[in-house]
Amino acid sequence: MNLSFETIQPEDFKQVDQLVAAAFTPAQASAGTEGNLIHRLRTTYDYQPSLEVVAKPEIDTVVGHGLLSPVTIRGNRHTTTILGLASLAVAPEWQGQAIGSQLLSELESRARLAGFAAVSVVGDMNFFGGRGYVMAEDFSIHNSLAVPMGSHLIKPLTAGALAHVGGMLEYPISLK
Repeated sequence: MNLSFETIQPEDFKQVDQLVAAAFTPAQASAGTEGNLIHRLRTTYDYQPSLEVVAKPEIDTVVGHGLLSPVTIRGNRHTTTILGLASLAVAPEWQGQAIGSQLLSELESRARLAGFAAVSVVGDMNFFGGRGYVMAEDFSIHNSLAVPMGSHLIKPLTAGALAHVGGMLEYPISLK
């Protein structure tokens, strides 16, 4: 399977909407608002198109999508900006082929190149734990949202990146 991983273009938006809706429909944890969240994040002042990636087996077919968005860790005496994984989706008929892992790896590489220290995600430890993510509480980083215990995960992108960073993770928009 030969896939390209590309920065999203406006002509990809409609396919991404359909893909995200199809990928999240069967998820019990989904509220069905992922597509709306993606649209809202694209309108924030710190949205970076290079941190929104699509996977394509052909020039006009999108089978995977991932989006990282800046989030803030607010401590007692500091603020630190890292990235939050807002969406990682693979078309149902393409799942089970490591496309999600490849998308995540591409996003992490782009985050490193952009100078970000870490990526935060609210997700499944079974998937993300095998890719280097650990519980955010290990770094004294807490989520401002009520999330299930053990599902707020984080991955430092360089050694020591989260030393002395602890605090409350805050999002740029309401996630509802």
